[in-house]
Amino acid sequence: MKRNIIIILTAMLLLPLTAGAQTLKGSYFLDNSVNRNKMNPAFAPRSGYFQIPGVGNISAGVMSNLDIPTFLYPSNGEMLTFLHPSISVEQFDKALAKHPHLDVEAQTNLVNFGFFGGPKSYWTFDVSVNAGLDVDLPRDLFMFVKQGTGTEGQSFNIANVNAYATASVSAALGYSREIIEGLRVGGKVRFIAPVAYAAVNLENVRLTTGKDKWTAETEGYAYTAMQGLDVYTPEGEMIPTAEFDLERFIQNKALAGFGYSMDLGVEWKLSVGSLFDGLSVSAAVTDLGMIHYDTKAMAAYSTAGTVEWAGFQNVNADYDFEASLDEFVENAKAELMNLNEEDAPSKFARSTMPRVYAGVEVPFLWRKMSAGLLYSGRFSHSYYRQELTASLNAKPMKWLALGVNYSFLNTASTLGWILELTPKSGINLFIGGDYIPAEWVSAPILDGLMEMPEALAAKGHEHLYLPMSWRLNLNFGLSLAFGSKHGR
Repeated sequence: MKRNIIIILTAMLLLPLTAGAQTLKGSYFLDNSVNRNKMNPAFAPRSGYFQIPGVGNISAGVMSNLDIPTFLYPSNGEMLTFLHPSISVEQFDKALAKHPHLDVEAQTNLVNFGFFGGPKSYWTFDVSVNAGLDVDLPRDLFMFVKQGTGTEGQSFNIANVNAYATASVSAALGYSREIIEGLRVGGKVRFIAPVAYAAVNLENVRLTTGKDKWTAETEGYAYTAMQGLDVYTPEGEMIPTAEFDLERFIQNKALAGFGYSMDLGVEWKLSVGSLFDGLSVSAAVTDLGMIHYDTKAMAAYSTAGTVEWAGFQNVNADYDFEASLDEFVENAKAELMNLNEEDAPSKFARSTMPRVYAGVEVPFLWRKMSAGLLYSGRFSHSYYRQELTASLNAKPMKWLALGVNYSFLNTASTLGWILELTPKSGINLFIGGDYIPAEWVSAPILDGLMEMPEALAAKGHEHLYLPMSWRLNLNFGLSLAFGSKHGR
């Protein structure tokens, strides 16, 4: 069981290594990028394009303020978890974020193309599949686990433990136009076909520790919206189960409701024939809209219960997690995981999660290079995430652009890079990443879970390594450019 706990912890820490940001922020200041209009609909590349289905642009992202150094601590050649007694409560409290959260996003384009509608106008159209997960984790939850049963009568008031999962298909039509020299405005309208929605909200969680036991009392509710999905607790059982009716799903065309959103953007570019010719300022708000769910596809549940548990006591390197966790699972099955079906609401709507972008770019060396600063923010159900990205870009040729960037503010500081090959006609290519960890540490905790690569062993390395930041992505895409006499 101890081995399984380590595997689960390792998997949680390594999950973001498979994903990255939804749209590469490094492309915001690359004029010929075919993807940056997702951040600002006013942007237009110099030629028409058609992204190749399957490899045009597949993006996924994980963003969290719970980083590896919060939970794993190198010490004398070993990697200790935050539960180890040598890691003080004060040390863990200082490392833990004030508002822990985890966001997961994924998107792939089924169709995506753009073309000039005249000397000053540009059209785009795309059909995409989108999925997302937002989780809010109260800080006291982690402090409760760390502090354990060491204090008699210690109470933790944990509220608003929230998790939201969505899946949808959307179609968007965009238009960009230069209204006067140097000033472009753009907009995009989007129809959203939601396929699935699930929400779990624990509005009240009261946790009390003692020398002999922990006590947890919960009150909350859950919603689901998906054609053909039924969640229920079988008679005589304690754990809810789910059944999926594919025929009903198809008969209802997989639609769990309908939605809409819009993007609005503006770009102003200075052109004075000076050394800083091309100075630009831009701003946009995207995904501004609502999703209305069909009550016939919805189900509502409430949950309430109390569980007592001996907790993690006297944790050390040889601690037996198995007995402790088995006790908790058995108690939780009977008390915390029961669901009582309620009447579905007559109306149910949720906001799409709007994003805000604002950037300034200063070119130099006759536009062969530029420096940019991008502010990006994202609204969620219960918090606002923001980030600053400083970018240095080189454009030595019309068809070649590359850049490096540094992101900071409300997330861990990370490096990024991008390379784009954008000939006026033929195959265009982009590759890059926004979050590249720069520091890695030896991780004995992985011993026995993974085999040591021969290349590392041959160089005298005794253990595998973990990145000190778990934000890492790699974005890749191909498109076909078909040129235009209106290309700038």
